[in-house]
This record gives sequence, C-alpha cells and structure tokens, in this order.
Amino acid sequence: MNPFMKHPREVGMNYLQHFAFAFYVQFKLILAILACFVHAFFPFLFTTTASTIISKLDQKIAHRTENDEEYN
Repeated sequence: MNPFMKHPREVGMNYLQHFAFAFYVQFKLILAILACFVHAFFPFLFTTTASTIISKLDQKIAHRTENDEEYN
C-alpha cells in the first residue's frame, strides 16, 4: 500500500482529509504554545487557555471516528 495512504486509511480518512485535520491540530497547538509563552511572562493572562485547547483537541482526536461525516 502507498505509504501516503496507509495511515489516513487506518483512521478512516483520505489523504486530503488527514492533511486538513493534521493542519488543524497543528494550528491549535501553535495557539496553545503562544498562550503559554505569554503566560510565562504575564501569569495573570491565559491562565487556562493552553490546557483548554489541549483538552478539546484530545476530545476531538479521540472522537473523530464517531463523527465520520465531519471528516469524510
């Protein structure tokens, strides 16, 4: 099997769907990193932002196969 398709098919997506989902996750993680960076200097800002983003990503990744219509 084509190595570009093996993993996406294993998770019920085609290549472009997997690319879009991975890009979405990357974008959200970058936002979490930026929130952490600002929070390091100003502890009163973004006190729960990174943990909220990560929790929501965890739920979205864990339940992505339950919401096939959203990604297929």
